[in-house]
Amino acid sequence: MIDLDKAALLVVDVQNGFVNEFSAHAVPVIVDLATRWAEAARPTVYTRYWNYTNSPWERLIGWKALYGPPETDVVDELAELASAPGSHLLDKTVYTALTPEGLDLLHSLDVTDLVICGIATDACVLKTALDAFEFGYTPWIVRDAVASNATRHRAAEIHESALLHISRLVGANQVIDSPRVQELLTERAAAASPKL
Repeated sequence: MIDLDKAALLVVDVQNGFVNEFSAHAVPVIVDLATRWAEAARPTVYTRYWNYTNSPWERLIGWKALYGPPETDVVDELAELASAPGSHLLDKTVYTALTPEGLDLLHSLDVTDLVICGIATDACVLKTALDAFEFGYTPWIVRDAVASNATRHRAAEIHESALLHISRLVGANQVIDSPRVQELLTERAAAASPKL
């Protein structure tokens, strides 16, 4: 199970421009998870995706969004947590959170386990999970704290497909639910409390 003493929470791209009718349901779960994580005094990395002129997203997909605020801003519900002690903000222009800067940050945090939540299951979450696996980290994808914001395809189907790919390529046991993470955090807090 998750080694909480060596784990960081990765909140992937929970930005205004990625929250829509298909992904909004995951935001409260992510906020609750990030809040509990901060209370456990474990590090959290918040990523923000930025698009740019002549990017592959423009040229190959025809997607033209998230060039700057307010679309690139972390959602209001997470803004305070994202600037709290123990939180780190990582900007990126690619799918993965494991950019050279991201890898340097994770190395400095001395973590082995990455608890991953965010948007979109089928893009940045999927790529981050696969890269974490290949870079030797133990990824844990929180099923109810990830969502697809797909509009060109059926978001729910794309989300489930991505989770299936993660289960197959990273390990079925690596896809967990937020109540399990909450339970582990509660057990850790109880073990750390002085006994009377």
